[in-house]
This record gives sequence, structure tokens and C-alpha cells, in this order.
Amino acid sequence: MDRIALKVNKFYERYPYPSLPIKTERDLISKLHANVMGKILATAGLTTAELSGKDILDAGCGTGEKASYFSYHGAHVTAFDLCSASLVKAKELAEKFKLHVDFSLCDMAEFRTEKRFDHVFCLGALHHTEKPYDNFLALEKLCKPGGTITVGLYNRYGRLGHRAVRTWIGLRAGEDFGKRMEYVENKIYGRKMRSVHEVAYVADKYVHPHESYHTVEEVMGWFEKNGFTYIGAHPKTDAGTRAFLTQLKWMVKGNGFFVMSGRK
Repeated sequence: MDRIALKVNKFYERYPYPSLPIKTERDLISKLHANVMGKILATAGLTTAELSGKDILDAGCGTGEKASYFSYHGAHVTAFDLCSASLVKAKELAEKFKLHVDFSLCDMAEFRTEKRFDHVFCLGALHHTEKPYDNFLALEKLCKPGGTITVGLYNRYGRLGHRAVRTWIGLRAGEDFGKRMEYVENKIYGRKMRSVHEVAYVADKYVHPHESYHTVEEVMGWFEKNGFTYIGAHPKTDAGTRAFLTQLKWMVKGNGFFVMSGRK
């Protein structure tokens, strides 16, 4: 692992993410989780019915909720993460619902396989790596011709206000995870976190040691350079000047995370 990966791994060993409160089958395939997954799939022009029999890669799978969701709907799922604590939870979740997912412990920059996939998903992971574009290049090569890649990233404009808060926290509490979390609880929330998921969510938002920021235009460039046709995004956006204006709206609304899909 490189220097950043070591820091990120240390963080997620302490705060496995997202640690969603999935206790029943309904929690996995309906409610809020299904709503979020539906929006992600829609960026690639997919529905759950189209997942059956497909080879899917979940790169940077965290605690495995998305991987299990794909498997539940009949996909052949390969998933990896650099954090062993996250993978323990991911495997427990899949076993809970008797789902098969091929999990492995691996840093994004070191993942290798001869397998090729119909759909590659990397949601909320590239921006926690030292070289996001290099890792995108490695992942896009794993797409079958006609396959799709879906990436979720922090937005340079939408995340601007939050970046200021993170900088302030760093100035007041330093880099220590525990001290930063204590500061957030005392000064921002005014209380202790109430669940494992809330701890994971708040830590990922305010305590994480490394994140990078990206634009719609940048990801469009990634697609174009590597033979991918843009399919869709969430929140919805177009290319060019309209994309810039849309991202300014995200800044006002505080929409700091966006998802984009392309077809090879």
C-alpha cells in the first residue's frame, strides 16, 4: 500500500463503512437502500431485472451492502476492499441472506484478475486513493466490450462548503481520528452518535484522512479518452457549460457526491 492507502485503511479498520442497519431482507432490497440503488443503476440505464446472470465487479465494496444487493438480484459478483474489518461485515451480510459474493482483501491499486465484467461499480472509493485516474484506468480495462463502468465521486463544487468545515475541524482537533470525532460530537452534533451506522457515516464525512474532488467535465474526459460513451448521472447533468451551471447549483444545495456511468 502507498502512504495514503495506509492511512485510509487505518481509518476504515476503525470505522467500517457504511455499516448500514440491514437486519431483514426488506432492509436489503426495499426501503431507502433500494431507492439509492435504483438511482445508481439508472445512471447506467439498468434495472434490477437486468442484473441476473451478469458479471459484476464492486471495487472498494466496504461493508458489502451493494455487493449483496447485486447478488440478491442474480448477478455473479466479485468484490474487493482494502479493509479487513469492512470485509468481515460484508461476508457476514452475504451469509445472513445466503448470497454468494467472491470477496477479496486488496488495495485498489493492486487488484488484478483475468476476469472481465459486464458492469463495474466503484462508488465512493476512487476519491480516497492517491491516484484516482490511474485506478479508473485499471478498472475500465476490466469492462467487457459493451459493458458499463459507474463511478461515484466527491464533487469539487458541491463539496466546497463541507471542505471548509473539514479544514476547520483539522485546525481545532488535528489529525487524530478520535480527537476529530470527539470534536464533531461536541461542537457540531452536540451529542454522542446513536448507532454504528451513524458513527460510520459521521466519521466518513468529517474524520476521513484523505479525499479528492472531481468534476463532471473531468469524468466526461475520462470516458472519452478511454472509449466510453456517457450514459447518465445522478444528480442529472449534461456536458459542457450546462454541466458547470448544474454543479454551481450543487454547491448551493450542498450536493457533494455525484455518480456517472459510461458504456465501453
